Amino acid sequence: MNDIARPNVITCKVTDDVPTVAKKMVDAEVGSIFVEDLNGKIIGLITDGQVFRLVADREDPNRKTARDIMVTPIHKVEKDASLKEAWEIFQKTGYKRLAVTDGDKIVGVLSRKILQRFMRYTRAKLLLR
Repeated sequence: MNDIARPNVITCKVTDDVPTVAKKMVDAEVGSIFVEDLNGKIIGLITDGQVFRLVADREDPNRKTARDIMVTPIHKVEKDASLKEAWEIFQKTGYKRLAVTDGDKIVGVLSRKILQRFMRYTRAKLLLR
């Protein structure tokens, strides 16, 4: 999992307004950000999709906080899990991002799209042998 998961964990506070969250995502060039409670515990995840929906629904992003748009619970996959295990979690949950964990600690994020690309690449490589 470590080979294809994004290792840097970007976070925001549950009280951050949506423009602050979006700026952190843009600055870090990521499509998702973990949400921390006031004690620093990660309790949710926001994807660019949640931000887009808010804008598409013409809601005022200045009046919404990370708590309002975050997805919870966070679905996790252990860093040593197989690609098959990760894929099964994606299929079961419908989520597009999984937290990659090392025990209780979140050490990265895995996107469904990246896993699909990796699986296609691996399959193509096998066919070319």
